[in-house]
Formats: sequence, structure tokens, C-alpha cells
Amino acid sequence: MPEPLETRLAEFAAALREAGAIRSDAVEHAFAIVARHRCVPQFRYGPKTITVPQDEPPSGEVLDLVYSHMSLLTSTGQDGGHPSSSSAPTLMARMLEALDLHPGMRVLEIGAGTGYNSALITTITGAPVVTVDAGLATAQSAAESIRRLGLDHQVTVVHGDGYFGEPAGAPFDRIIVTCGVAGLSPHWLDQLAPDGLILAPVAHGGVHPILATTNSGGTVSANAVLWADFMSAAGPLRPADLVGHDPADYIPPAPVTRIPDASPARTTAHYHDLWFFLASRDSRITRAYLDDDTVDTTTGACALHTPRGTAWVHDDGSITATGEPTVADELRALIHEWASIGQPALTQFTAPFEPADTDQPLWTPSQWTVNSKQLAATWQPCAGGCLAAGKPAAGSRARSPDADLG
Repeated sequence: MPEPLETRLAEFAAALREAGAIRSDAVEHAFAIVARHRCVPQFRYGPKTITVPQDEPPSGEVLDLVYSHMSLLTSTGQDGGHPSSSSAPTLMARMLEALDLHPGMRVLEIGAGTGYNSALITTITGAPVVTVDAGLATAQSAAESIRRLGLDHQVTVVHGDGYFGEPAGAPFDRIIVTCGVAGLSPHWLDQLAPDGLILAPVAHGGVHPILATTNSGGTVSANAVLWADFMSAAGPLRPADLVGHDPADYIPPAPVTRIPDASPARTTAHYHDLWFFLASRDSRITRAYLDDDTVDTTTGACALHTPRGTAWVHDDGSITATGEPTVADELRALIHEWASIGQPALTQFTAPFEPADTDQPLWTPSQWTVNSKQLAATWQPCAGGCLAAGKPAAGSRARSPDADLG
């Protein structure tokens, strides 16, 4: 006999809690009653397109995929629209916990996706949610999902440029961004309620770690809360002059050298902590790939990329380098600096935000500060090469590229 849907959802939510992604009863309750399969009529699984029937119960095999911890690619964008996906539920749950939602809070979501996240949010808060998406097909699909869930009286789906937010619904107690951005729109800051919070994946080192940002009396500051990455936003939320080289561009093949035991970051969490630190110190840190199989970037794609060569640090502690040996030396010096100050976690990093000089302004981190019991120091990216450990580069500003992962 097929497993009842209610049981499947309850087990799905319980598994997310057991994995540590869910910490609160409210978030667990939302995942236990909001049906994800009602938000994904179809998705890509490897080379196949999986159809999820909406007028009859899906098969157990399809539900196993939907109620897994995987992100689901719902649109590749090859039809001329914007690519879209349903994020990994573990990441969604962690973001909802970081958002610190309470009953009655009004929430603005930038990036409607499948509608699943906004459905979870309104289930937690019991209050209106406005979700904005730049893709017409994506917005229409999200609205259909919300109607199937019977939540269209609570969730408003807007087709529009997320850069401008949604002034008609302001002020918002929380703003959550579900696409990778180069910085924060000033419109979001204007539409944020006093004591409000913006949770956004902001480009940093070729990926999009999630920052929690507040605006206190005009002072905008953020702290890093989660390692993650998202599909990049389109338009003014990702201007070319705030993005370095695109990490999707492969680096031409070249002879490589390998350096074992160059890094103490041997676990996934520590590797992400190191990556965040490296990108805070040097704007040339990005996610990079080599145009052959010489470098196995499944062991970590964090790289120092320069015109003189590229050096990757991997999660087994090794370095792979191409080009001039000095590039690997610079990367090793940065890694040593991170180790010498106690290997701070990404959650120990904070930054003030300032308006960047772009055609349509974005607020971006001006410098990163890491706070730990051992040390409280400030770094800024090295423009041409790394300085001695502990000595910040004066007057320089980070300009981070971005990328995508599930």
C-alpha cells in the first residue's frame, strides 16, 4: 500500500530536523504540511525531464525524488526565459531558521522560484508574503503553485524586477533573496521595517554565501550566516562592473604542479571557512575550473586566479597550481594566515556596507572583519599580491565574482 502523503511529509520534515537543518517546531510544521510536489509540475533529473502529475497522486518513485534533499532544476532557461529551480530543502530550512520568522511578520521574497518557499514562509508567519520574479513564466508558474496549495489569499506573486522590491507592500519585517546577487538594492533597504532583516546570497569568492543584513539608523552591516550558492540574478542585481571574471569560464589547460599538505582545512565546513577568509583577503579568489581533467575540482574549486597563473586549494589539504610558482606561494601565505589566527569560521565575519558606484546603485561590503576569542582584526583584499600576515591593504575594495551550486 502506498505511504500516505501526510506520513511522507512528516517523515521528510523530521529528516530535515535530524540533519540539523531545522531547529524550531514552526519550521518543522511548515515542511510537514506544505506539499513540495504541488510546486514542481516537472523538473530535470540527470538527462531526463520528470513530470509530476497534479490531477492524480504521483508515483512513489517520483515522490522519492521530490521529497529528497536535492535541489530540483525546473527550468534551464533554454526557452528564452530565466533558469529556475527549487533549492535544496536543507538549505531552504537553514535559511528560514536564519530568517528568524515570527507570527504576523510581513515578508518580501526576491526570486519566486516554484512558490514553495513563499508557501513555507506564510505557513510559519500566518501573514502576507509578496514574492517577486523577473521571469514571466516563472512568476506564472509560482502563482499556479500557490493556487494549487490554496494559499493565494496569503501570497502575492509579482512579475517584475526584484531590484525595485515591491513598495506597495512595504514595510517588510523580513526580506529574503533566493538568487545570487552582487549586492543589496537600496530599494530593499527603503522597504525594510525598523529592526528588520535582509537575508541574501551575496557574491563572494565565486560563490554566494548568505549574509544577514540590518539597517540601523542608516548604518548597513551584515554578518555571514551560511555557506551556500544560488543561480545568479539578472539585470541590475548583477552588474558586470561588480563581477570579476566569470567562474563558468574554463582556464586553458597547462602543466600543473601539486603541493601536498598545504592546508589544514580537511573537512567540508573548514574548507568553506577557509574559502570565505581567502575571498575576504584577496579579490582574485574565485571558483575556477581547468579545461581538462588534470585538476579534480570535485575536491574543491577554490582558486587564486591571476594573469600569471592559477592555484587551487583542495579539501584534502593539497594545492594544484599552473603558471608561475609565485601564485601558489601567495595562496599558501593566505592559508597560513587563516591558520595562524585560529581558523575562524565564516560565521565570525562581519562587514559594513556602502553604496557601490554603478548605474543602478547596490550596497556592497566595504571591508571584512573577523571576530574571534583569539583576535579581532580587519582585512581588505590584496590588489596585486598578498601582504604580510595581519597587515591589511589600505584603501582597497572587494569586487567578487559569483557562481552556482545546490
